[in-house]
Amino acid sequence: MNLKSFINKRNIIWGVIIVLVLAGISYKIFKPKDPAAGMLTDKVARADLRQTVLATGQVTSSTDLNLSFKGSGIVTAVNVNVGKVVKAGDTVATLDQKDQLASYTTARGSLAQAQANYQKVLAGASSEDIAVVQSAVDASKVALSNAQRNLEDARNQQQVLADNAYRSYLNSGLAAIPSAGNINTSNPTITGTYTGVATGSYTISQRSNQFTISGLEDGVSQYISTMYPVPFGTRGLYIQFPTNYITVNDTWTIPIPNPNASTYVANYNAYLSAKETQRVAVATAENTLASAKATLDQELAALASKQAQARPADIALVEAQILAAQGSVQTAQAALENTIIRAPASGTITSVDIKVGELATALKEVFVLQDVENLHLEANISEANIANIKTGQPVDVTFDAFGPDQKYQGAVLSLDPASTVVSGVVNYKLTTSVEQGNGIRPGLTANMEILTADKKGALAIPQRAVLSHDSKKFVRVITDPAKKTYAEQEVATGLEADQGLVEILSGLTEGQEIVTFIPQK
Repeated sequence: MNLKSFINKRNIIWGVIIVLVLAGISYKIFKPKDPAAGMLTDKVARADLRQTVLATGQVTSSTDLNLSFKGSGIVTAVNVNVGKVVKAGDTVATLDQKDQLASYTTARGSLAQAQANYQKVLAGASSEDIAVVQSAVDASKVALSNAQRNLEDARNQQQVLADNAYRSYLNSGLAAIPSAGNINTSNPTITGTYTGVATGSYTISQRSNQFTISGLEDGVSQYISTMYPVPFGTRGLYIQFPTNYITVNDTWTIPIPNPNASTYVANYNAYLSAKETQRVAVATAENTLASAKATLDQELAALASKQAQARPADIALVEAQILAAQGSVQTAQAALENTIIRAPASGTITSVDIKVGELATALKEVFVLQDVENLHLEANISEANIANIKTGQPVDVTFDAFGPDQKYQGAVLSLDPASTVVSGVVNYKLTTSVEQGNGIRPGLTANMEILTADKKGALAIPQRAVLSHDSKKFVRVITDPAKKTYAEQEVATGLEADQGLVEILSGLTEGQEIVTFIPQK
């Protein structure tokens, strides 16, 4: 074989190879695609369906109480420790009670007194009681008579003293005061005692050997006497002219009282003091008389009451006093009870945070009482699941503390009608029962599986096989198993169960092959 022949054969071989490769590539590119490639199918079959709701909850005691004192004080007794089982009403702890016991005893005494008074009113007064009250009435009458006499005496005596002081005040330094321009340098002498009650002045006008008066009184002309005093006016005053008197037309004024007299201020103050003394003495006597009258009225009323039978109003009064006393006893009892913590329910003490001798603060938690023999579970359920949860539904429970293999049974007890928002999500509190014992205690974390519905032997398919459009539901049913062709079939669905299954009520039969997934082209 020569070189030329070898090269030609080689080229031919490579050409064939290239053609074959290109043909294979073209086949891959232009080969018709299999419509069933990547399609997933399943069979319509019967299954036991379960619909559950999962939740994480906590073990809670049916009795879960934080106990505290209602008031502050020194702790004198602590009767429990952690783990102590108590019954409702048992005394758990007490504070110092000395003040409260004293108030309670006083209140009980007041109640006993009110009750005794009630019996006394119903029984009526004895003859001895009536005699005592009658004696008091007689004494009050004597006191009233004395008070009336003392008032009369005070009025008369004080009026005389006041009148005398007033008369002394009006007669202070009586003198004739000359008018400007008088000729005579000697003035008449004024004597006597002014008996009037009006203040003012007299004016003496001399004409020749006579004079007239005006002012407090108007008098006719009288002769001028230098030998002895002659009266002027009608109020006890006299005038005597000096022996060297010259009969000219002079005028004098006699002020009543005389404010320039040396005794004027003293007499005026004495008069004011006498009036004040009169006022005080009379007022005191009047008050004594009024008090005596009031006392007598009271004694007479008491006598009438003693002599009369018990009236409805009297009975109502003492009954009201009993009610008031009972209220005081109840108040004192409440104050005494506030120094005691009693178990409000039966259970076990699970926390103690107080010691004897400590100062307890009002309303501060010092004990926790739980019923560890009567437990339940509480969990928050989102609003998406509450429509399926009903009372009595069974609950499978596991606890983190015991592992997933140890399972417990329970049932739905209640679902709160009101919602709570937790981290921005609307939730409703679910309460379920749980098997008691076996180490279950308050506070454990519980994993809950709530069976909301189940059906035995239901016709079911995967949920992903159901299509929805035009407000209807469809399933793609395989019409040719070899070619994997299908047609949509309208169906009616029922229970949406766990594991992605859904119940078929109509439209399919058991054993039919259906499309569950077709990849995107």
